[in-house]
Amino acid sequence: MSKLIICKVCGEFKEHKAKGLCNRCYKKKRYSENPEKFRTARKKYNLRNPEKRKIATRKYYLKNKEKKKIDSRKYRIENPEKRKATARKYYVENLERIKAKSKKYYIENSKKVKAYHKRYYTENPGKQKKYYKENPGKFRGYNLKRRGYGMVKKGVADRAINANIFKYGVITCEQCKEPCGGDFHIDHILPVSKGGSNDYDNLQILCAKHNLEKYTKTMDYRQDIKNNQLYLK
Repeated sequence: MSKLIICKVCGEFKEHKAKGLCNRCYKKKRYSENPEKFRTARKKYNLRNPEKRKIATRKYYLKNKEKKKIDSRKYRIENPEKRKATARKYYVENLERIKAKSKKYYIENSKKVKAYHKRYYTENPGKQKKYYKENPGKFRGYNLKRRGYGMVKKGVADRAINANIFKYGVITCEQCKEPCGGDFHIDHILPVSKGGSNDYDNLQILCAKHNLEKYTKTMDYRQDIKNNQLYLK
C-alpha cells in the first residue's frame, strides 16, 4: 500500500510519489526542470498514438468547453496578427481538404447557409456591393452562371475580357464605349434562353446598365457600324 503524506507544495494529504511530493506536484516539478524533454516525449507519443490523442483532446474539450471558448476568444483579441498568419498557413497547407469539407457542408446545409447569407446582407446593407466592387474577379465565375444553361468557363471569359482590353485599353462597354471599371457584365449576344452558346464568339462586354436594358434581345454591339446587327451563328 502506498504511503500517505502531507505534500510539501500543495499542503494536501495525498499519496506520496517522491521527495515529499504528491503525484501531481512531482510531475509539475519535473516538467518545470525539463520542459524540452517532456515536449519531445509528448510529440513522439502523439505521433505513435493519433487516435488516443484525438479521444483525449475531445474528452478534455467537452469537459472544459466554456473555459476553452473564453481562452480562445481572449487569444484572438490579444494576438490578431499571429492568429491571421496561423490561419493563412493552415489554409494553404490544407486547401483541398477545406474545399471538400466546405462543399460537403453546403450540400448538406444549403438552406441554412442561404438563410444566413440573406440575414447577414440584410443586416449589413451595402456591404456586399462594396465588396463586389473591390473584388470583381472573385465573383466572375459566379456571375457567369445561367439558370440551367451551364456556365461560361473562366478561360473563355478571360479571353473575352483580354480582347476588350486589347481593343480599348481598359475594360469598356461595347454599346456606349465608356469605361466600365469593375462594374461590367459578360453578355451573351444570342441569349442562352434562345439557344445561345457559352463560346467566345457569343460573348461581349457590357456595363451593368446596358446589359440589364438589353435583357433577352439579340444584339451584337461589337460591330463597328451605326446600326447594331443581329448576331448570326
